[in-house]
Amino acid sequence: MTNPNSSKTLVLCVDRDNDVGEKAGIKTPVTGRDANISAATKLALADPEDSDINAIFEAVRVHDQLSASEVYGEVEIALIAGDINVGVTSDKKIAQELDAVLSNTKSDSAILVTDGAEDEWIIPLLQSRVKIDSVRRVIVKQSEPLESTFYVIKRLFEDPKFSHTFLPPIGLILCLMAISLLFNLSNMVLGLILAVIGIYTLLKGIGRENVMMEFAETLKQSLYSGRISFVTYICALVLIIAGTFQGITESWDYFLNMDPEIGESLLLGVVFLEAAIWWYVGAALAPLIGKIMHMLIEGERIVLQWAIFFSIIASGLILWGGCKCILLLNEGNYPLGYQVLFLSLLGAVIIALIGVKISWYLRKAVLNGEDELGIETEEV
Repeated sequence: MTNPNSSKTLVLCVDRDNDVGEKAGIKTPVTGRDANISAATKLALADPEDSDINAIFEAVRVHDQLSASEVYGEVEIALIAGDINVGVTSDKKIAQELDAVLSNTKSDSAILVTDGAEDEWIIPLLQSRVKIDSVRRVIVKQSEPLESTFYVIKRLFEDPKFSHTFLPPIGLILCLMAISLLFNLSNMVLGLILAVIGIYTLLKGIGRENVMMEFAETLKQSLYSGRISFVTYICALVLIIAGTFQGITESWDYFLNMDPEIGESLLLGVVFLEAAIWWYVGAALAPLIGKIMHMLIEGERIVLQWAIFFSIIASGLILWGGCKCILLLNEGNYPLGYQVLFLSLLGAVIIALIGVKISWYLRKAVLNGEDELGIETEEV
């Protein structure tokens, strides 16, 4: 029958970023109770606020408790460290030092003592070399919530998905708030902030949160290639800004003059859209016009673009008519409201049909031209 006291347990303290080496000049690995106490004392004299000091002394305390117990066999203590460049270099050094310690102590299992969550990322690395029976995390009681919170925030900021998704809107909002305080434009900037949040939420909801990055990339490619669409993209951006500004101004004026008993927050959005819609239609048409002009210069056939052109105008007319109808109905002018809605829908249908007809005619002309070209080729 195997004697349990014949097993060897290693109390292992890990300093992943090598504070003991950088601050106190201690060369690791450090084995033995007295050597670890000496290392902790040197580190405390070099930097009394370093949390690794607590971890080393806790490892010594655990070592003494296990040594006094009859359940455990021989107990050894060791301190290993990584590198200031936390990552591959640090973890590789930890693995090498652990291999050296295990080779000297012949330990069967280990009890890990760390000073925070960051050191615990190397547990899989340690488990690949020795069995980990327990993990003891040591943090000064007064600072444990603060350190844990700081570590979580740090990991979030280092995560590209989080930083690329949430930090740009937050940074833009903070910049706008700073501008409002500097130039006393609180009301206007507040409306612009709400518009930015609303647009971003809408794009995020439909999975198009990268549309601005894609727009910037397209703009850069147009500039490098010398296309006229670069100018039209700039025009579209200016039109969007102007339309948003006018929409905010109109909705703010409407808010100041509206009857609290009748007005609702939905009406502010209708006023905003009614004032800005044609600016947005122009912004949507500007890149399309630039593409059409580029195709004309290159001698390409323009077919589908005409249908898109008229469809954008028709869509803008429908949205404008709907917003105008809602505002007129809210004012009690029902006949004019229904009339505006009917005429806008009728006009949108006519405009869309014109675009489809032109596109169909040009498509047919292109197909006929290709057929004639094919016949001539066969005759030759």
